[in-house]
Amino acid sequence: MKVIRNLLFVSVFSFAGTFLMAGNTTGIAKPENKQIRELLSAVQFDKLINNETKLNISFFVNGKNELIVVSTNNAELDQAIKNALNYHKIIISELEYNKVYTLPVVIK
Repeated sequence: MKVIRNLLFVSVFSFAGTFLMAGNTTGIAKPENKQIRELLSAVQFDKLINNETKLNISFFVNGKNELIVVSTNNAELDQAIKNALNYHKIIISELEYNKVYTLPVVIK
């Protein structure tokens, strides 16, 4: 009985932790969103892709207001995205430092 209770306890907390982490990765404020999209507009994606592509960019802002790209879900565009965004300063209004955010992007 003790083993079942402990197993249930661990399961509940692992699921709760998963949902809490998923909630922390979204919700980018519009001013920051606009700045990131402007930085991405400088990349010539037409040379890298042929059709519309959807991807998620995971990033955080360091103490110097610089973007640091953690990862993308597109291996082909990963390096181009990192070159375009890494260590570029942005003005932040609502983002927290050193918190990972995910920005969904559609490249046409």
